[in-house]
Amino acid sequence: MAGKGVKVLVLILLLLSTISGIAEAKQLKIGFAHVALNCPYYLAMKATAEEKAKEYGVELLLLNAENEIEKQIKDIETLLLQGVDALIVNPVTEYGLRPVMQKVKEKGIPVVVIDRPMYGDYLVYVGIDQWQAGRLQGEFIGQLLGGKGNIIEIAGDPGCPAGKGRGGGLREVLSEKYPDIKILATYMAHYNKAEGMKAMEDAIAAYGDKINLVYAHNDAMALGALDALRAAGMTNIPVCGVDGQKEAYLEIMKGEQYKSTVINNPSEITAKAFDILMEYLQTGKLPEGVTKGGKVITGTILVTKENVEHYYDPDSIF
Repeated sequence: MAGKGVKVLVLILLLLSTISGIAEAKQLKIGFAHVALNCPYYLAMKATAEEKAKEYGVELLLLNAENEIEKQIKDIETLLLQGVDALIVNPVTEYGLRPVMQKVKEKGIPVVVIDRPMYGDYLVYVGIDQWQAGRLQGEFIGQLLGGKGNIIEIAGDPGCPAGKGRGGGLREVLSEKYPDIKILATYMAHYNKAEGMKAMEDAIAAYGDKINLVYAHNDAMALGALDALRAAGMTNIPVCGVDGQKEAYLEIMKGEQYKSTVINNPSEITAKAFDILMEYLQTGKLPEGVTKGGKVITGTILVTKENVEHYYDPDSIF
């Protein structure tokens, strides 16, 4: 009887060990509700998230909202149904996700917001200071134009929180220090190079030689605008962007028409967000120095011909 008892005990221990092993082997699911995949910046975020998921051995479920808030709401609801353990959100708008994010909160799913600020209950925001990016460009443009001139502004998406900062910071500086610099018109180009080129063509047709400078809310649109200006023979019109795309760096290094950008490294932002989320999942705590509901600010550095070689990396994803 004693021998049988030992065998039963061994079987129980083996069963418990197997159950424990299965539990430990459960792969974490990280949901990524991405705003869009229509430009190199967003594609770099996707590639970095995939690399980090592989590094941590977790499953990444990435859904593309295609710049539509209604679709992003459905995307997050889908990710909840798929049983994600955590979420990374790059929001279409700042306030549009409030109802669905309440559902996320009720389920106790931790969230890290990236790139664009968002209203709601989340662990942390990781990205640049969008308003400061606009202010940096406002100061640079004010000096470049000598305090006087006309700007064409090419923005991304209506209601985009990043655009609010990049445009708002610019306007704040112009109002404070350079009142003789005017914004002739603002065109929407959805952060897309081809649309940036089309917007610039429309601006040239409407304003022609009244244009003294072009400020685009990202480098992809600025590069499209640059192509349109060159095609029109307007090679004396300076162009400024935001993001730090390596193609923009190459143009700045030429020292010709493309004058400045602001660092907004998508790979750095995504990698930091992933690391913060994984540490929280593994320990229940945020990294030292990171506060719940706070901000982890990256980049936000003005790049011109004076410092571009320090930041240019030909091997970078973006």
